[in-house]
Order: sequence, then structure tokens, then C-alpha cells
Amino acid sequence: MAVLTTHTMAGPWIIDHGPSTLAKFNSLDTPFPIIFSHASFLSPADAALLRKHNHYVSITPESEMHYGHGHPNTPFIQDQSALGIDSAFTFSADIVTQARIWLQATRRKFFMRTLEGWKIPSNNPMTVNQAFLLATRNGGLALRRDDLGVIKVGAKADLVVFDGLSPNMLGWSDPVAAIILHSNVGDVMDVMVDGEWRKRDGKLVVSHNRAEVEERFLQSAKRIQKVWEDAAVPTLKGEFMAGVHYAPTEVQSVVRGSR
Repeated sequence: MAVLTTHTMAGPWIIDHGPSTLAKFNSLDTPFPIIFSHASFLSPADAALLRKHNHYVSITPESEMHYGHGHPNTPFIQDQSALGIDSAFTFSADIVTQARIWLQATRRKFFMRTLEGWKIPSNNPMTVNQAFLLATRNGGLALRRDDLGVIKVGAKADLVVFDGLSPNMLGWSDPVAAIILHSNVGDVMDVMVDGEWRKRDGKLVVSHNRAEVEERFLQSAKRIQKVWEDAAVPTLKGEFMAGVHYAPTEVQSVVRGSR
């Protein structure tokens, strides 16, 4: 299938490949899906265009927090969003972690809107079911695939089975809450991809020499890490782009007297 993805952040980042920009070139009315990665600074007009043309945002919460992209507007367009991972070499690469981070970040955002008005929140602004849908069903919807992210006749046989008796999941009553709030990758016992087991009874199912693959991976990792270690660290001063300047961020420390 065909799919187009474009990185957009806008705001002070300026890199605006968002829906409004593409609309100027009549590029939204496509037979294939367009995925807008990050899209932290979407406008209401952008959101309306996503809904009109049925395109989606890929929220990668850990990445956007790690790199300082921010999430000022993304929570308002979650009905046209799914979760992603982004740079797996930099931080965790499992979708459940992304769902948990995003859920709590969104809760905090809307809790703070109430607290800043000197009021106490009386309800939960986002449920675990919503986070679960972002991590599963919405990914399929983003690709316009009705056979992904669901368990039904005719769907792709992609299944993940969690160990509900693991120490951190023991005693669950709501399976979705148990996965989103308590699970980790060590709780995944079985994984089926397109009808084939890739993990079974807690062990990876591989048809090749795993030790050899791991050794080759480590060799590549060391070579790439050496390139970055030897590279000069850029000095971020002056203008980022015309009219937008770099500015220092306050640094925090947990060691007394080090600030």
C-alpha cells in the first residue's frame, strides 16, 4: 500500500509541513493516507483539514519530550491521531510505554487547566481505553486499514498475549488498565505477526542464528557510536532560523548545592 509521511512541528520550530501548508498545493485529497509526524503546533484549521480528508497525526510522546518539541495542541486532535515510536536508538521502543507517557501527559495538561483556575479536578480527562485505542486501533485507521488493530474475522493475525500473572499485573480486573498502567515488555509472553509466532512462551522465535545477528549488531553499534563520539558537538547560539533564536533552558539537579 502507498502512504506518505511528513515531519511537521511549526511554532518556533518553523518546520511546517502541516495540513494547511499541503492544502495550498491541493495535496490533501489523495487516495492514500498522509501521516503527519509530531505535528505539535497544529492549528484549528489544520485539525479541520485532517478530519475533512481523513489524515492522521503520529504522536511520538517520548521523542517529543526528549527533543523538546512540546505538545501544546496535539491533545485537541486525538480523534485523528495514533501513537508512534520515532528514534528507537535513543529511548524505549515499545508502544505501551508511549501510550502510558502520553496518557499521563494529557491528563496532566487538562488537570493543570483546572488547577490554574483555583479549582480541583472532579473527573478524569482521559481514560486508559482512549490510550489503548491510540496504541492499537488508531494505527490501523491512520493507514486506512480495517484489518489492523482489531481482532475479527478477516483481520491480520497480529496478536500480543500478556502474562496476567506476572508480579506487576497480578490481581487485575480491567485488562486494558492492567496493560496501559502496569505492564512492561517482560510481561509479553506471545507475539503473532500475520499468523506466525515471533515470540512464544516468553522466548523469541527465530529461524536464524540469533547469536550471529547480535554480534553483527554490536559491531555496527560500536562503529556508529564511535562516529558520534568523534563528532564535534555544535554550539547552539544565535539564530535557529530567521527571527527565531536559541535560548538556554534552566538546568535542574537533584544534588544539593550543584545549582
